[in-house]
Amino acid sequence: MRPDDNPPRPRSSRRTWTRDQLLKSLQIIGELHTPLPPTLPPSPPVSRSNSPAPTIKRKYDAPSEHERSKRPRTTSILSDRPAPPSDTHIRVHPARNEPCEDGEVREDPPVASSSRIPVAPGIAIPNAVPIRRPRRGKMDAQHHEALHDKYHQAGRLLKYSGDSRFWSTFAVGKKEYKPLANPPPPNSMYHKFGGLIARLELVDALVCFTYAMWNRDYAKKTCYRNSWSTIEAFLTWCKQKWLTEEVIDAERSFIGLIYMIEGFIHVRKMAYFARMQLDRDVSKLCDDLKAEVDQAAAKADESQLSENLNLGLGGQKPQATPPMLPSPESIASANSANSTPTARDEGTPSSLPPTGSATQKRAPHPPGQQLIHGRLLPQRYRDVPIPADTMDAMLSATTTASLPFLQNIKEQTNGTLAAAHCLREAQTTLNLTTLVRFYPTTFARIINTTLSPTEEHEPDIEDEEGELYWPGQGITGEGLGWVCLLGKAMIKEFGKKYGYKGIDGVVSKPNPEDAGSRSLASGPQQHQRSGSTPSGRTPHGSTPHGYSSQPPPSSTLPR
Repeated sequence: MRPDDNPPRPRSSRRTWTRDQLLKSLQIIGELHTPLPPTLPPSPPVSRSNSPAPTIKRKYDAPSEHERSKRPRTTSILSDRPAPPSDTHIRVHPARNEPCEDGEVREDPPVASSSRIPVAPGIAIPNAVPIRRPRRGKMDAQHHEALHDKYHQAGRLLKYSGDSRFWSTFAVGKKEYKPLANPPPPNSMYHKFGGLIARLELVDALVCFTYAMWNRDYAKKTCYRNSWSTIEAFLTWCKQKWLTEEVIDAERSFIGLIYMIEGFIHVRKMAYFARMQLDRDVSKLCDDLKAEVDQAAAKADESQLSENLNLGLGGQKPQATPPMLPSPESIASANSANSTPTARDEGTPSSLPPTGSATQKRAPHPPGQQLIHGRLLPQRYRDVPIPADTMDAMLSATTTASLPFLQNIKEQTNGTLAAAHCLREAQTTLNLTTLVRFYPTTFARIINTTLSPTEEHEPDIEDEEGELYWPGQGITGEGLGWVCLLGKAMIKEFGKKYGYKGIDGVVSKPNPEDAGSRSLASGPQQHQRSGSTPSGRTPHGSTPHGYSSQPPPSSTLPR
């Protein structure tokens, strides 16, 4: 490169402006109608080195209340997971309090893109936080017995009212029709939605009956299986009333609630029965069978040992007396080239043992692949191969089982199948998604709770603002109290739109002088019409008992 090719450096002198250029620049700026005052207020300290010359400051206008209300929310409780730690939250910087200079754009606080959580259309985001009531602790048996009597009586009144209101919804010409003695006013919600109110009273009665029986169980830390069997007929009747009606999505959740109650009842009976009786009975049966298995294995081992001794000492097949060797003349006539006696098929002694028993012997069962496991397998065979004959002998061992034991086993298997069916149906129509859509208050009470799974005795079932808990794993035998609390909250929240009053709006009996006695169980049967009782079921008017020492007349479990 030659020195002449270098580009010329810019000069440091100022550019000279012509008169025409200055006039054009002044026309762009325009005329200043109001000249600046001769004295200016003192300027603030310089915040940075490249700040422009100080000029008039403009006061910062804080956002109004209307603007603040339009800012997006950054909190939501759609997720059932706990909130992340505070150091992982998105930090939103506050607005600058210092005034901005003229000509600068004010820096607004950044809005995080994750502050808006996408919500499916039609889902309301609940933001209510339940009231955290003081813990009451474990209550005595008298407290739970009082709750049992209270809600057992409430269930009777609600059940009678629901049945009576249900019969009054039929057409006048129908044989099932029975008018109410004191019908509600024509313009009231109870008249406009009589069928829905009747079904709400029936499911409310089911919740009350279940809660009453659960309180009696919870006080004694047990499960009265015969008492739970008395609720099956009414539960089936209530479920049929909801299944046969055309309901909306919000009402369909009550079908899931009924299935959840039924499933948790089955699981509670199974868990407690296995823990208190069935495990003990099965263990006794296994002990008896283990003795039979040991005896059969010992006999098979003895037989196998005897057979091995016979094969080793003298168990060969008796041989015939070998014939005399042929003379050389006879051999020469037959085969002159062979002077050695030929081998014969029979009568020739052999030093090899017979192979017939070896080909028929089966391979033993290696460790880990035995057909008998656990405590039934004898200790001496747990780490060694088991001969096939010994395994056959142990598998053929039998013992005697009583008829009540077999009935209990069958009932346990029926309960397992019924519980699986009920909980499978319940989870399709009652889950956290349906709660957040149709029962946002109940959802917020569950999702913002501080209660633990073992504190189902803490909440008051009539409380509409306290904490709740989503029913946990029913296989533990617990959680039925949470199901009742959930059902009562759903009934109260849903019933507000229809003016549902619960126990305060029930249809009273014609003869209420004996309303407080336990003889009310036969009251609804007086209004029952022919053909209205489901076939093969106990009449729906029968009321579940608090407890019973007699076995149930029939079982509604699938056979």
